[in-house]
Amino acid sequence: MNFPLSRPRRRRAVLGAACALALTLAGCANLQTAYTPPPLAVPGNWSGQRAAAPADAAVEPAQAAQWWTALGDAQLNHLIAQALQHSPDMALAAWNIRQAQLALGLAQDKARPSLGASASVGASRDFDAARSGQSHSLGLNLSYELDWWGKLASQRDAAQWRHSATQQDRHSTALVLVASVATLYWQLAHQNEQIASSARSLEYARRTQALVQAQYEAGGVSGLERQQAARSVAAQQAALAALQQARASTRHALAVLLGQPPTGDALAALLPDGEPQALPAGELPELPLQLPAQVLARRPDVQAAEARLRATLADGDALRASYYPSISLTAGLGSSAQSLGQWLSNPVGTLGASLALPFLRQREMRLNSEVAHANYEAAAVGFQKTLLQALQEVEDALVARQQLQQQRHWLQQQRDAALRVESLSEVRYRNGAVALQVWLDAQEARRSAELALSANRQAQLNNLLTLYKALGGAPHEP
Repeated sequence: MNFPLSRPRRRRAVLGAACALALTLAGCANLQTAYTPPPLAVPGNWSGQRAAAPADAAVEPAQAAQWWTALGDAQLNHLIAQALQHSPDMALAAWNIRQAQLALGLAQDKARPSLGASASVGASRDFDAARSGQSHSLGLNLSYELDWWGKLASQRDAAQWRHSATQQDRHSTALVLVASVATLYWQLAHQNEQIASSARSLEYARRTQALVQAQYEAGGVSGLERQQAARSVAAQQAALAALQQARASTRHALAVLLGQPPTGDALAALLPDGEPQALPAGELPELPLQLPAQVLARRPDVQAAEARLRATLADGDALRASYYPSISLTAGLGSSAQSLGQWLSNPVGTLGASLALPFLRQREMRLNSEVAHANYEAAAVGFQKTLLQALQEVEDALVARQQLQQQRHWLQQQRDAALRVESLSEVRYRNGAVALQVWLDAQEARRSAELALSANRQAQLNNLLTLYKALGGAPHEP
């Protein structure tokens, strides 16, 4: 004979069956996907270069993390230190890390029991009986979600990887900041060098104009030569004004990069010895060239991209796990009474468990799973692109370094030849053998050769910065 179950027994039976089903599924499912790096053919060495140094090779002081100190410019060292401490870019990167750290803390808290409390007070009045009463209640509750499918663990992993990505972002910001400060500092030096050269050229053009004017008044030359000399002076004045304007913009940009208002006074306060008047001379420090795989492993932007890729993978695992049955355990302790003094006289304790069955939403589960898969594949492609761009940046910087060194040799010969041509043209003009325009053209050719040689030196310095960034900073950088 079958006896009907009472309602409490039916509830317990249903809950027990659901728990048994959940336990059975838990033993059959592993929802955390093993990470496999996207395939990419990394070359064994850089093309056209000498063999890279091994990972454990000794690093000279000039090749250390603060390699720019080898240039012996105390002001540049001071500016870089100021930028790393006061730049808005570094402050923003630090706050991004803080946000990711807080998000990680929230994800970790989800895996712990949560405690809650409630309190209420009420009053009632029976108008017919002219009676009134009060009620008071107080309760404590504790809840905990069983993480059978790894949903909470995957959410925690995703937050951890994003936190790691923001830390790498900060390292990348520091690399870019150091390079930007040095670039603007050397650009300021180059502009001061150009302005000094332009001022000398202007003075030379004025002396030429005075000579031509004297010859014109003596009837030795025509008005054409007189106007040609005046045109040369005007061109030199315009070029000098353009250089001074560019220098002002560089000063403003450098001040803002250091976290200061864009004024000349703010920058001057950080340069007690005055602005650099020329680019650094001498040999540039050599950065150690390691294997491509070692460079990729050290670059912070590559590490950040991989961390975000792994976070996307963990997001997908958490999403799939959210469609599996979830069980939450709850416990409570409470009391209610008509007066405050009676709260402890009748405490009530409760225990319970709840089961959610979200897997019944099959279409939603399938579509969201496909979205998660598409997000991961897109992140994987982005990661591969970051790797390829990193390799390209190093190769481009190495090729540019070789070409700039060769170019400097020819520019020096061009400058030396231009000086000789200018000197000969002046002698021949004074002897009446050539027209004034020949001498003026020789002057302009000499100025252009000097500027090209100075620009090559600046390009070599900037190439050093580019290589520093492309290599992910010098090895053994903390």
